[in-house]
Amino acid sequence: MTLESTKLFCNLAPDELKTLHQVAQEQSFSAGQDIFKEGDSGEGVYAVKEGLVQITALVGPGVRRAFSQVGPGDIFGEMAVLDNKPRSATVTAVKNTMVYFIPRDAMLSMLERSPVLSLGLVREISHRLREFNGQYVREVLQSERLALVGRFAGSIVHDVKNPLNIIGLTAELAGRASASVEARHQAS
Repeated sequence: MTLESTKLFCNLAPDELKTLHQVAQEQSFSAGQDIFKEGDSGEGVYAVKEGLVQITALVGPGVRRAFSQVGPGDIFGEMAVLDNKPRSATVTAVKNTMVYFIPRDAMLSMLERSPVLSLGLVREISHRLREFNGQYVREVLQSERLALVGRFAGSIVHDVKNPLNIIGLTAELAGRASASVEARHQAS
């Protein structure tokens, strides 16, 4: 995957591509190696040349969740570059991966000068938001289904438990020494 054939950069003008090639740096990562970690500063944007990366984040104490996998032609790491805040996720190479790294200042400068690049980035972010929203809705529905099944199972257990409790209580009362013969007969 060449830099100019990535989704974000494929529509740039020749002079913009020349600038991009001047600032982009190729970096290699081995399978299992972190490219950056949640909380790191956003030093730049990455475009996958070859390989595959996984984007994960902590969703609870000690609970890490995979949100996405990004392959050749896709970008990642743009959020921290745009909002100048720490990385919101950890990105790890799933297999041996080669990326193009575009430093923050160069990327911001290119975005300021190129409406095509800015619009492309907005579209990419919008696409990711749609995917995330879809995933969130599916998970909420699944969670609701599981909660419904749990409530249903709880009511069944409650209905089964009540007759068993009544039988147990009746047997206990009938088994008392003070129970009359008639009470024992009725209980059985």
